Amino acid sequence: PKAAAVLARHCPKATELAFMTAAPAKFDGMDCHIARSGYTGEDGFEISIAARDVVALAETLLADSDVKPIGLGARDSLRLEAGLCLYGHDIDEETSPVEADLVWSIGKKRRSEGGFMGAERIVHEIAQGPKRKRVGIRPEGRAPAREGSVIINEQGRAIGIVTSGGFGPTVNGPVAMGYVESAYAGVGTRVNLVVRDKPMPALVAALPFTPHKYKR
Repeated sequence: PKAAAVLARHCPKATELAFMTAAPAKFDGMDCHIARSGYTGEDGFEISIAARDVVALAETLLADSDVKPIGLGARDSLRLEAGLCLYGHDIDEETSPVEADLVWSIGKKRRSEGGFMGAERIVHEIAQGPKRKRVGIRPEGRAPAREGSVIINEQGRAIGIVTSGGFGPTVNGPVAMGYVESAYAGVGTRVNLVVRDKPMPALVAALPFTPHKYKR
């Protein structure tokens, strides 16, 4: 959460950027390219710099008491809490942006005019609704449901599958995303997740699980 304050000590220009903008800059005199972006839902930056300067940049940042190194697991837990799709898991070449709740990524003019790749299916799903929808899921208790866990209704019929799941450090509990039949996509719908061959109660939840903190 202190990314902007830390970077400002070495590259004041970075704090002028808004979310999803980028610019050439200097980090302690070293040429670099900084983008105010990332895939965690938090306010953050991505820095591109010449290979010869990578070690110096990393050592400078890690010397700051406000900076800690993290791994992919930490990134992924925040990505999941932010309700962001991971390609190959939550979306793939068979997924439509309608069922994935990503219609915002298609301009209104393109939606109305069609003519783009996949338009026939997408326009139909916008008008008629998709057969399934991506939803957030809050398992009850503390056990997480992992990718591949089957989602069943209260009568025991399979209605979907978990595509991402784990423990959310910000919400202090297990969270998941997955696809369910559209009839079960309403927030608050009770479902069960099959974990270790046993049904685990859960609720369909709104996404994101925690608010995005992008600088607009």
